[in-house]
Amino acid sequence: MPEPTRPNEPLGWLLGLGAYAQGALTLPMLAAPAVATSFALSDRDLALLVGTLSLGSFGALLLARLADRRGRQSALRVSFAGLGPALLVTALAPNLWVYGAAQLFARAFDGALRAVSTVAITEVAREQARARAHAWLGLFSALSNTVPLGLIAAFGDTPGGWRLAFAALSLPMLALPWVWRRVPETKRFEAAEESGRTRRARMRDLLAPRYRRRAVGLGLVGLLRGAALSALGFYLFHHAVRNVGLESWQVAGLFAGGGCLGIVGNPIGALCSERWGRRPTQVVFASLTVLFGVGYYQIPAGLGIATGLLIGLAFALYVLSIQAFAVADRLVDTELFPTALRSSYSGLRIIVEAGAAVLGNFGLAACLAWLGRLEIAIAVWVPALVVPALGIFWWATTETRGMLLDEAALEDPPELPERSPR
Repeated sequence: MPEPTRPNEPLGWLLGLGAYAQGALTLPMLAAPAVATSFALSDRDLALLVGTLSLGSFGALLLARLADRRGRQSALRVSFAGLGPALLVTALAPNLWVYGAAQLFARAFDGALRAVSTVAITEVAREQARARAHAWLGLFSALSNTVPLGLIAAFGDTPGGWRLAFAALSLPMLALPWVWRRVPETKRFEAAEESGRTRRARMRDLLAPRYRRRAVGLGLVGLLRGAALSALGFYLFHHAVRNVGLESWQVAGLFAGGGCLGIVGNPIGALCSERWGRRPTQVVFASLTVLFGVGYYQIPAGLGIATGLLIGLAFALYVLSIQAFAVADRLVDTELFPTALRSSYSGLRIIVEAGAAVLGNFGLAACLAWLGRLEIAIAVWVPALVVPALGIFWWATTETRGMLLDEAALEDPPELPERSPR
């Protein structure tokens, strides 16, 4: 099969779409304290709300399935076109019900945009440059997180400031005419469509013997590990503001500094994925993510300037680890499945992420009811989920370092033996 990457294929547009989706995912986390105050939500109420809103990711599966049937281009166009208006309605929400409905749609469009752009980046990258391409995606995404951080730093402590932040993040929808024309289709999808594989493929094919161990195993990993990371990550900003007592602008500044230091995790993740392999890179840096993330919540208030410095250091190490882990994670998720099922699997992972967020946040709410304090609940709940997930991951996956994408994905169906004439 000829090299599927077009020299002039606009990889930059895919990186930009993935980065925008990451910023849209980050903003609700940063705005959580202000939203909770605006709608009079307790920590437990907020955990229940976050778990419920994650159900909006079911819409991402439909859009990801569209990407496998009609093309990456169609799914990316629809997702980008819908995300901005959903963020704007969120900003204008007069009550919790409208806020929740708008965020359900935003989660669907955002999840599909992240999933399909990740798939498309794998498909357009050169065979020996997939890890570097995903490191660039991680770098772009990390930089995009500075936008919601800046918005929260500027408006987070003002009445209704979170609404201004959501409204500002909806402005890229004005670029829809340019994005509509520029977003690419991948040559791999065009080849699969021409051969008829996209018409024949069904979601249930993920459970065929060739892919069952990968799909089921990674689904379980995504549920357990995703639940842990959802509970761990969503409350980072909220905890520092509400429980530790720092100002929103202080935490935003610490997060911006820590995030800038942590983005070196992307080249580290790419280098380790190429030197060690995708699997050990995932396991090592997922473990470090949990270690530094749980440690972040144990930093006590009342240490003066040391509290802020320790918060910033723990956050920087957490970001570095999760960025390195995410490079290998995206590679595994997109390299182990064929073109006609690649976006469908990524969409299924969005569903798993939705279930993981429900499990993570509802489980955390139960731990809070039992243990009473967020930092203790995090320390108990997160490791209990991650430890078994690491073992399942190692069992379910195969190493793809140094392999061609078609080879890693088992792209071509095995040849059937010829029947001898009777």
